[in-house]
This record gives sequence, structure tokens and C-alpha cells, in this order.
Amino acid sequence: MKALMVRTDFSLGESALKAENAVKIAKEAGYTAVISADSMNIASVIPLQRAAGEDIAVICGVKLNIVDDPTYEHRARLAKESSGCMESLVRERNYSFTALIKNENGYRDICELMTIANKREQFYFVPRLSLDQLATTYAKGNIILLTSDIGSVFQRRDFANIISTLITAGGRENFYNVVYPHPTPFYDQINVRAMKVARALKIEPVAFYPAYYEEVDDADIKDIAHMVTNNIKIDQPHRLRIPYQRDNAVNGRRHLLEALKAFSIRMDVPVTAAMASTTQDTIIEACTWRWHELPPALPKMADDEPATLMKLAIEGLRKRLTTKEFGYTPPASQHRVYVDRLKYEMNTLTRLGFCGYFLMVRDLMNHSREAGIPVGPGRGSSAGSLVAWCIGITNVDPIRHGLLFERFINPERLDLPDADLDFSQARRHEVIEYLNERYGEEYVAGIPNFTYLGAASALRDTARIYGVDSADMAVSKEFKNLEDDSLPLEELREQLASLDKYATKNPEAFKAACKLQNLMRGFGRHAAGMIIAGVPLVERTPVELRGNARCIAFDKRYCEAMGLIKLDVLGLATLDLLDSAKRYIKESTGEDINLDAIPLDDRKVLDGFAAGYTQGVFQLESGPMRKLLKDLGGGIEPMSFKTVVATTALFRPGPIQSGMLDDYVAVAKGFMTPQSLHPVLDELTAETNGVILYQEQTMSATRLLAGFTMAEADGVRKAIGKKDMEKMKSMGERFIAQAQAGWIDVELADGTTQRVHRAEHFKCEDGTLLTVEEALEKGAKLPMAIVRVTGSHAGLSEMKAKEIWEAFEKNGAYQFNKSHSVAYSLISYQSMWLKTHFPAEFFAAALTILGEDKHQGLVKDALTYGIRVLPPDVNVSSNRIEIRTLEDGNQVLYAPFSAVKGCSENGCKAIMRAREKVGGKFESLEQFEEAVEKRACNSRVRDSLQKVGAFSSIESGSLPATAPNRLRDQAELMGNLVIDAVKASRPFEMTPKRSAEVNVLMTRMAAEMSLGDELIRPSIGIKPKIMVILDNANGNDGRTGYFMENGYDDFKAKLLTAGDLRMGDLYVTGVCKKVKDKEKDYTKDEISQFTDFMREEINLVRPTYVLTCGSRATSLFNNKSKPSDLVGRKEYLPDLDVTVFYGFNPNILYFRPEEGERLEAILSDVAKTLKTI
Repeated sequence: MKALMVRTDFSLGESALKAENAVKIAKEAGYTAVISADSMNIASVIPLQRAAGEDIAVICGVKLNIVDDPTYEHRARLAKESSGCMESLVRERNYSFTALIKNENGYRDICELMTIANKREQFYFVPRLSLDQLATTYAKGNIILLTSDIGSVFQRRDFANIISTLITAGGRENFYNVVYPHPTPFYDQINVRAMKVARALKIEPVAFYPAYYEEVDDADIKDIAHMVTNNIKIDQPHRLRIPYQRDNAVNGRRHLLEALKAFSIRMDVPVTAAMASTTQDTIIEACTWRWHELPPALPKMADDEPATLMKLAIEGLRKRLTTKEFGYTPPASQHRVYVDRLKYEMNTLTRLGFCGYFLMVRDLMNHSREAGIPVGPGRGSSAGSLVAWCIGITNVDPIRHGLLFERFINPERLDLPDADLDFSQARRHEVIEYLNERYGEEYVAGIPNFTYLGAASALRDTARIYGVDSADMAVSKEFKNLEDDSLPLEELREQLASLDKYATKNPEAFKAACKLQNLMRGFGRHAAGMIIAGVPLVERTPVELRGNARCIAFDKRYCEAMGLIKLDVLGLATLDLLDSAKRYIKESTGEDINLDAIPLDDRKVLDGFAAGYTQGVFQLESGPMRKLLKDLGGGIEPMSFKTVVATTALFRPGPIQSGMLDDYVAVAKGFMTPQSLHPVLDELTAETNGVILYQEQTMSATRLLAGFTMAEADGVRKAIGKKDMEKMKSMGERFIAQAQAGWIDVELADGTTQRVHRAEHFKCEDGTLLTVEEALEKGAKLPMAIVRVTGSHAGLSEMKAKEIWEAFEKNGAYQFNKSHSVAYSLISYQSMWLKTHFPAEFFAAALTILGEDKHQGLVKDALTYGIRVLPPDVNVSSNRIEIRTLEDGNQVLYAPFSAVKGCSENGCKAIMRAREKVGGKFESLEQFEEAVEKRACNSRVRDSLQKVGAFSSIESGSLPATAPNRLRDQAELMGNLVIDAVKASRPFEMTPKRSAEVNVLMTRMAAEMSLGDELIRPSIGIKPKIMVILDNANGNDGRTGYFMENGYDDFKAKLLTAGDLRMGDLYVTGVCKKVKDKEKDYTKDEISQFTDFMREEINLVRPTYVLTCGSRATSLFNNKSKPSDLVGRKEYLPDLDVTVFYGFNPNILYFRPEEGERLEAILSDVAKTLKTI
């Protein structure tokens, strides 16, 4: 047995060797064992072991970072914060050892050591240990290798004392001196020292030639991987390139023997061949621990978990069956269906050992509700479980909505359950705190997120390192349009001409990207994943530090294999919105609204969906989504909750691109009849207009048409969804064969008849799986009492079966989880119900909870409900939006004090305290000035409040807060809460002199940028009212030499109609004033120069109003928000004294004509504003 020592890409920036490839390469090189030695990380052991199987031994090791005092920096920081001081610590260089795990105790020791190293007081850029911690913890379950690598203990002056300390603690038999016989002065010096120590201390020497990358030519790739993870460019003088690490490719054993012999001759140091053979064998034989899958470890939730869960489920079902939820109580005729489903699910959960998991999730949901933390009705496939509904994990009735338990838990495979839970975003931290308190911190941790360099990110990162122009980098954006962007870059190059062009132009960067693709990029933290274990986590995994959070060492792909069950604890802002609205309603009406009791057939609410009044409504607020709802609202059938559910599933890239959405809408409007492949499918897809939209529909169809069990049907769903071609082929062949078998009618003992598929297998009492006919023939006892077969029916033809299977394959990857769609549509419906019946409270909550980028749209939408948003008033406002009803019966929303720039939370509290001190109402400005604390509410804040009109109700002679003359200050100080455009205080003057100055600027630009006749000049109207800024010139502009004098037909039509403009009213220009070359994009330098000249042009022309038409144009005025988030908004910029209307690139109209409606809305706003001039 001979071992290859490897450092994989789990050692970020230190290796370019992918863990998944290391075993294969080691086998090919003739090795029988692989030793992993990643830096403070053992997570690579799982992919290594899975790749190895039984063919090659995988020894798990880890490189441990040792420092003299790992707590020094932490203590120094605390001392500095408390204005104290600490003595400087004089330390020698840090060093490292490699520990190899011998046995189970050794594994636990390593987990404990790495957990200690990751504690906050010891973590400083990297996890660190002290020598004492290593000496007292590693015991005799590990082997320590004294490596001669960078950071070796032999680089310390006190190395002998350090080694003696460890030998005393762990025994000489667990120590080996490692020689890395690299032919460089550095390694020669260290290796000589190592051999002397081995003789002096009687430590066995061993030789390895560690591998950090696959091939000799990949040495530079390892350096590039380091630059990627450390954000370094290749031309930076301080970039890492270590000459004595240029020979760490995977080499055969002969290379090690020859290098060892050469070292002996070169340095006159005696070595033995045993160092590279029998000594390695001794180490391998001593390390018997191998990674293996572990059984689930859950907290014990009850002495008899199945009995406890059954009791709770029965009690819950009784209550659910007699309580009206979402306007529905299951009829008595359906009760047997619920009972049978409950029995089936409970039997499955008990058999699989998942009862404790359900009790644990129930405990968390119950605590959250009792603590007043808003929780969602359900999320993901867990909404398909009746047990989850009965015990209060979800609020989704799976039988009412036709959801499948098997979509959540496959009864024939021990896949651990994975519930996704939504909580208040503002209070999610309380949920995490409860988990730590309930189970103990040592049992609870987050999950890391391993990020890899995909095709696009590998291309971008290497381009950045090599200084490739950003315009060339843009090719990576095209990958998302490919059917499969996970293919190797070399294969993608064959599909994309633009990528081929990039590779030809940047060969070194492209070669590096190809090598780095799928390499580990970084360690993050999963946004929601939490582990709750039944044993201390350190017994199964190191616990690491990610930011300020504790995480296990293995990511979500490996949790199940470690026996660690994951909960996704997510924060959802909409739950805060609903809760806030309910509190507003309670204040205004005294009514406690139960959103789980509202009927799902409320006509007013459904009509709101049909009209597209969904601004601020969860999932449904985008312009295209509102248009889709309006289209469906004009269909043959009235809008229903099922339509809302389908809409959320349809409005995704896959269904849109595949035509599923178009078919659904066409059927809804009566333009086409639903596709009919078979009566069974017709019935299953009746709710989705003949479109196979939900994964559950395919699952049910495979059972009904071909006799698949529901567990097998779930396998079909997974295979098609993941495009597993091998599984799809075998399952397709089986479906086609079994679909031809047909059905039989059977008479049951209770006198009823039932139709079952001939190929469907049932579990008999003795545990065998048989068809009905097989069971009757053998006398086996089936789950249902069958008296006899009463009839038979022919199956599908082979052609029809193939046609149906092809339909599954065609749309299978785009089908959606109906359980999730129903659960989230309930939240959308609750949002819409509040908006319909309590609009003021809804808008107050929405403006409080949702981001500022949504505010303008919400304020505008509130106006359509007759609700105005007003500036703060010192006698009304507080730290939140306040609702008031005016004398005319209309409701208004007073903005909080914090809506005014500069008014902090302390300033807000100071005003409220002062108001309370004077009896709840200020009578005059003088009284306010006298009562308020000046330090918390300083003169600058008071001045801002005065400008927006906050004192108008107590200051005699003051302009009303709604006076037009205050608009300019309000727009400047209140941002997106102001939707009226500021009236220009000056004219937009294009005098002959200014026009001449523009021409001079253009001439200078043409000269400085060598544009010549390629320069595209602004098109200046006779009397312009607004400046229109495009991103760049197009071919039409190139033909005339001026912007928008030719072409742009759709855009011009909308400008002239919706914008109520004439061409003479426009000053049309563009950022990039040259037609883009078909072969290449603008260079980074060109864009920078064009942008600078555009800014000069704006300052010279001094427009009063601007319409931006593209991301480059938008970024001239606002580079803090994404340009796409700004579309439809307007902003007053006091520095330029201009109001900017943010639009989008008119070229979009050619590809998405439906965006014309959004453009018309923007231009209508422009027209309304310009009429005030």
C-alpha cells in the first residue's frame, strides 16, 4: 500500500486539485491510499470517500494552525474597546502540524480541536490553536506528522521543545517526521533539520510528495486560484507565487523515490527506501477510521414519539374537521378520506422513524405562535402532509387542494425530511435564540454554503485577474440563456460564437477559466439552514465560525449523510406586513382579524386580482405579473383562487419560454381548446387549462396510467426535473410498457367497486409487493379486502403511451411544486384581502415594511384608493406611519418623522417625549422649541421638518404641508414618499449660444476620442421641454448622424401619444455616441470617456426634466440602486436642479412588446408633469 498526500480545493487558495478528482487521479498514478491534509478543514473527506468506494483507502487528515497565544488578538481588541491596554506579545512565527485520524476517538478529538480553533476568542482571519490545546486534546487517536512544508515547526528556533511536549502527551509511536524532497534550497534546509531531529528524538521519518494540482502545467493555476480567493490581480507586484511550490502535481511513486535519493546525494543525508514504502504502510494500517454515513440523530421529543404524534394528530384532525378555515369546513362525506390519509401518513412516518422530527417542528411552530411571532401557512412540499396540517406545522389542507404527501416524503426511501419554515423577518433571530435555549448551543448550529466556480463565475474571476476589459467579460451573461450552462467551458465555446471570440482574444484567461471551473470558490453560510441534533454536534462534526454564526463543517449536500437533519428557518417580510396591518386594524376598529378564516371565494378580492390591483401584494406586484392577471381576469371563467395558484407557478422563465404560459392564457380566454391526451390527464389538468403545470399532476398520472406507486412516481418527478437522462430512459420504457396493461374493476368487501391498474403493486400483509391479480392468485392478503375481479379495461396503445411520456419529458423540468404554490398563494390572497377590505391599514403596513424602492409605486397606488400620504405633522406623526380620517371621510397616512432625511430615531423619540410632556399636543412652534431636547432634535433636523411642513399646523401664517411651493423641499428630503414631480423653477433654455456650445463640446469629443464621422450628435428640438438620454447609438442613428431622427418607431409613437410630446419638445442624446461595432462592444475606456462627456453635456444643457432610457443613462443620476429597480420612479436631484424619470432601453420593446404598457405609464407621468410648466 502506498499513499498520495493531497491538499484539495477545500484549502481555499492553496490548491487547484478538485476533491472529486483526487481519488481517480491517485488510482491512475498507482496509489492504493489517499491522505487528505487540508488546512483546518476535513469536509473533503466525504467527496473523497464517495469517489474511492472500496477501491482505495482514504485517510482523513488536517493541517492544524498553531500559534503561541490564539486569544491574544481577541483580548487586545476587548482591552482597546474598554480603553485599556495590553503588553505587546513577542511571538515567533506561527507553525503547523498535520494530524491523521486513526480511529473513532481520533475523529472526535479532531472535531473538538477544530471547534476550539473556531471559537470567537481564537479565530483571527483563520482558526487557530495553541500547543497546549493540541497536546491535551489529540490523545492517542491521531498520528501527528511533523511536516517540512511551509509553516513547518522546523522553522522555529524552539522546535525541539515543541516536539518534546507533544511526544510526552501522545507517545513517540504516534509521531513521524515528514520529508518533502522538493529540489529547492528551502526544502533542503528544512528536510535536513527534520532528519537530524528524527535521529536525535528517535522519531520515524517518512517521505511524501504532496499534490496540490493535477498536472505539472497546473502550477500557475494554483496561484490563480489563490488570486481568485484573495482578490489579487496577476500584474500586482505582491501577488503570491512561491517558487519552491512549483512541483506539486500528482506524480507516480517512482518520482518520490528518485527525489528522495537525489536529496540524499545532494545534502549528504542518509535516507532509506522504507521512508517511501513500509513506513507509509505502517501509517496507513494504523489509520483504520474511514468516513461512513451515520444514522439520524434527532432530539428525543417524547418517550413514545409515534404514540405522542398520533394523539396530537387525531386531536388536531378533530378540531380541523369542525373548524371553518379559509371559508371551508370539510363535509362529513369527506371525513373518511381524511382519516384514511392520516393513518397512511402516520404508518409511513412511524416506519421511517420521522415522528420525532414532526414533533420537533411542531414545538418550534407552537412556541413562535405563543410568542406572537408571525409564521407562514406553509412552504415547499411539507404543505402536502396531512399530519403537518393536523398538528399545526402548516395551515394548508392538502386534501382540499389536492396535494400529495409523497412529494414531501418518499415512503420507499429513507430520505430525511426537510421542512422549510417561514417566520417574521424582523423576529427570525428570536426563533434561532429559542432553538439554542431549547436544545442547547452545543446541539444547534447553522449550515455552511460551499460556493464553486461555475462556468460564468470562472470566466468572470479569471477575466478580472488578467485585467480583461469589462465589455469582453459581458459574454458570461449569455450563459443563463443556454439550456445547460453546467457544461465545460470548452463545450460551451462550441455553442456560443461570442465565447469563442472571447477565448481567441484572451487565450490565457480562458485556459485558466477552463481549469478553475467547478473549483471551490469560498465558504459562506446558508441563509436559513439550521441543524438541531440529538447528540452534541462536536461528536459528528467540527463547529466552525462563519461571520458571527456557528456552523457545522459540512454543507447541505452532506448533512443527511452525517445523520444531521436540516430545518430551513426563513424570514419573510410579508409576514411582518400582514402582522403590522392587523395591528393597525385592531387599533382603528378593535377587531382581531384572523387571516386563516377568510374565505377564498371573496368576489371583491378575486376581482382585485382580475383587475391587476396587486401593487404591494406578495409575489404578484411586478408589472408583467399584473398584466398577466388582467389577461386572465378577462377570460371566460371568473378569477378564482386556483387561478392565482396557477399564476404563481406559471410566471417563471421555464413555463414562459416553453409556451406553457401562453397555452394556459389562450385556453382561459377561449382562444384555444385544452390539449387532450387521455381522459385521466384531462381530469388531472382541468384546473390548469390542460397544461401539465404541477409536478403532482405528473406523479398522479404515472400512477393512474401505468400503475406506478407514489414513491416510484416521485422518482419520475425527480428524474425529469433533474434531466437525469439515464433514469428517464429506463422509467420511460417502463411507463410505456405498463401503460399498455390496462385496468381491472374489483369488488370490495363493503360492496363498493374500485378500479385499479393491472401493473400497480400493493404491499401485502406478509410484506411482499404484488399486483391485485397476483395477490388473488396466491391468496395473499392485500391492504383492501377484495372479493373478486368484476371487469377489465384495455390500456393505452404504445403510440399513445409514448406521446404522453414525451409530454412529461417536454415540460417536466418546468413543472412546479403545487404544495409550495398553494401555500404561497394563500399569503398572496391574505395580502390582497387586506388591501381590498382595509386599504389604509394595508398601505400603512406596506410602506413601513417594504423597501424604499417600492414606496413610489405604493404611494401612487394608494391614491387610486383615495388615500394620500402626507408629510409628518408634529401633532400626529410618530416613529411609524399614522392613519387619520379627515372631515370629508377620506383617510390619509402621515409619514413618520424618520421619513425626513436627517431625523434619527433619537430625534423622533425626543419629539414624542416633548409632545407627551405638554399634554399630547403642541399649541405653537415656540412651545415645541421650548419642550424638545435640542441635542436629540438639533437645529438641522428642525429646519428639515419645517421645510417639509411638519410645523404647518402650529405655525401661524405657515404654508400648508400640501402647498405646491413645498414640493421641492419635500422631494429632496422625503425621497420616494413624494410622487409629484417638482415644478421647474427655471426654463429649459436652448439658446443659440447654448446650442453652439453643445456643438463645440461634440467637436472636442470627436477629436479626443478619434471618432471622426462616427460621432452621433444630439437631436435638439425647436423648444425642448425634456432631455431624453439613450444608452447608445444604433444603426438608424448611424445613417443620419443624429440620435432618433430615424427609426425607433414604437418608442416614438409612445413618446408622442402617451407623453403628449412633439419632436420639437425633445432634446435626444445618448451616453455612447458611436454605433457599436458588430464584432466588439465598447471598451471600458470608451465607456468611461463617453460617460464623462455625457456629464459635461448635462451640465452644459441644464435640463429641467430628464427621461433615462437604459442602465447607463440611469447610472448617470443614481448609481446606488440597480437600474432595473428604478424603472417607473422619478427623483428630484437638488444638486442638478433636475427631475429624472427613470425608464428603460427602448430596444426591449422589440423583444417584449408587453413592456409597452409600462413605458406608457412612465410617459403619462411625464406628460402630467410637463403640463404644469
